[in-house]
Amino acid sequence: MPLWKFSVDPLPETERQAAWVDVLRRLKLPVADIGSLARVRGSVMITTTPLGCEFAVLESTPQTYSGRNPDHNSAVWLAVLARGEGVLDVGGVATKLSARSIIFGASGVDSTLTLTTDFRMLFIKIPQLAVSPRLVTPMGQRVGVLTGATGLERIFHGMLITLADTLESLTDDQFQPVEQSMIEFLAASLANDGRTESRGGAAGARAFHLRRICQKIETLLHDPDLSLIKVANENGVSPRYVQKLFTASKMTFSNYLKTRRLERCYADLISPVHSQLSVSEICFRWGFNDAAHFSRTFRERFGISPSKHRQSAQGKAI
Repeated sequence: MPLWKFSVDPLPETERQAAWVDVLRRLKLPVADIGSLARVRGSVMITTTPLGCEFAVLESTPQTYSGRNPDHNSAVWLAVLARGEGVLDVGGVATKLSARSIIFGASGVDSTLTLTTDFRMLFIKIPQLAVSPRLVTPMGQRVGVLTGATGLERIFHGMLITLADTLESLTDDQFQPVEQSMIEFLAASLANDGRTESRGGAAGARAFHLRRICQKIETLLHDPDLSLIKVANENGVSPRYVQKLFTASKMTFSNYLKTRRLERCYADLISPVHSQLSVSEICFRWGFNDAAHFSRTFRERFGISPSKHRQSAQGKAI
């Protein structure tokens, strides 16, 4: 994948401000005060994967982003400071960022991120399409901070810091497992970030059980005979209870299973690792047993045929 690199430092000081504002607009980071960038220094490297995830590493002087991403709810974003200090303000509630903080949010939600020192930051945008099927509860209008209070969050933070350090060296085929792992870590972290599951009681128990069931489903997606009964048996609960868990989250078991299989196929079709597999082989490896039915379902979900989707990704890589 092409990596775009740019620095304003070689430019005359009078041109740096406008050039850096263009960088931030490209990343859809809303600038709070353009005047504060009059003496900005900074560099950036950006790459976008076939799945549509955008990764950027920014190094710059203090600045503030405030407002909302003009993409509205089309993406989920993550930000982690590899160096520097900052404060996140959401609805008047300010949170000082620690060395282990991971900021997350839906792109249509107002928030203010103030970077109070020179900084190095990894900024990631993930299409909602890639994230939503993995979330036990919808992302909704959320912006918040994962503080690193749990071992899972600390591992996730370490992964993101390493990603910032190695972004330039990663190859196309190495990005797919990175993306998949990142999305899984995000989904698991959000399930434990102080919302329903961590409150205890009946609602907390249901959220916990649903997450465990979804994790089990992930390991069984390849099985064409996977059924509600089989999943229930694997988890030691009744089929009716499993269906009630999905219904409470405004889903059905069958739609969730189909969506996760389609998402896996969507990713594999544009992955260099699986370029030698046919469309049919990819659909069969994720539990579909009828290629024609898969093709129709894929088009209904993504608005494009599996073969066209693969061709479009190959075209971008040329």
